[in-house]
Amino acid sequence: MSITDLSTEILQKIFEYTELQDLLHLAQTSKRNYRAYLGRRMPLLECAMHNSYSPLPSLLKLAMSNEPDKSRRPIGTELRINLVLNRILTVSTNPKLTLEMIKKMVHYGKIADRWTELYPRLRWRFASDNRRLLHPREKERLRGAIYHHWTYTTLFHSRSFTNYSPDPPSPAVLDDPRHRLLRTYSTIQHIHLSEYLSHIEHLVELDLYPSYSVVLDHYSHTLPFRSLSKLGWGEGSEYRRLVRDIMKLSPADLLHLYEHTSTKSERADFLCAQGVCFGDVPATMNYALSTVSVERARYFWGLEGEMRKGIPSIQFPSLKPGRMKEEVDLSDEELVFGIVELGGRGKLGELEKGLAGDGVETGEWESFCRLYEAGSRAPVVVTETEDNE
Repeated sequence: MSITDLSTEILQKIFEYTELQDLLHLAQTSKRNYRAYLGRRMPLLECAMHNSYSPLPSLLKLAMSNEPDKSRRPIGTELRINLVLNRILTVSTNPKLTLEMIKKMVHYGKIADRWTELYPRLRWRFASDNRRLLHPREKERLRGAIYHHWTYTTLFHSRSFTNYSPDPPSPAVLDDPRHRLLRTYSTIQHIHLSEYLSHIEHLVELDLYPSYSVVLDHYSHTLPFRSLSKLGWGEGSEYRRLVRDIMKLSPADLLHLYEHTSTKSERADFLCAQGVCFGDVPATMNYALSTVSVERARYFWGLEGEMRKGIPSIQFPSLKPGRMKEEVDLSDEELVFGIVELGGRGKLGELEKGLAGDGVETGEWESFCRLYEAGSRAPVVVTETEDNE
């Protein structure tokens, strides 16, 4: 049967399973297809956005965090950030989209989708024989981590916020907006985010801004310092500060560096274009992630001491010191709940289900404490079978 003989309802049902570009192209193939598309335009666009760039709530929060403040009245940085957080945290799990917002979301979604194509090179950098394309569910996890990282970067690595709060978030400041945002993410989302950050840092250290020692590893003979300085970016504590500064860049900036720059001068020019104050404040996401993960382990799940060691599946790769010195990929044991699906993950389904639902809706410390005191989250119980597996 030809597609031209199908009813309008069946055509629209087919449209629901297409990605955004396929939907728009299919709607242009004939007047009948276009009328079928117009009949349910917004629901079809929402389905196509989900098929192409999910998770949509995280993507919508990113788009909203990048919207300019339309208020004409002067407002302090702390109040502005809290207002933005209050607005984006009200996004539901099934948001209603407008055409204007969809256009903005597509911009971010395309960049995240490009990262899903590049990610296998980072995930299996050294074990290239295992390299493969990501499955749809894995792509969705990676896009979610990118959206979360980008939202944090937009809100807390901007010039206005770093001028207001130049220091990393302190564990003692419970109502820090950086902690508040990360509390809204589940532990599983923290693990995905940490894995993504770990690979991005590895990309910076090995490909974009290599140290002298990394450059020397590529040569069988010693390079004179003049030649070495044309390729490398330093060594020691100053180089570590440079890496922490670069980790403030958004996924769009990092993608530009990876795909459109190849020489040290081009990458130096890019850093200079960020402004003279770019290097004054380091990236702070790992500081906030460390605080919130320890906070949750201590009060929410009771994962401390021996019990914490009994659950090796819960690991945050970006928080491990010295990992970048090893020329090996992250092991499967470190990524049981990571972005890529592994064989033994299904046996820990109950644990993953619990860790996927421990986010705090408002992110506020008081809300976190109320959930803990009310006992609405049962403590994690690891059976002997799970531990052995």
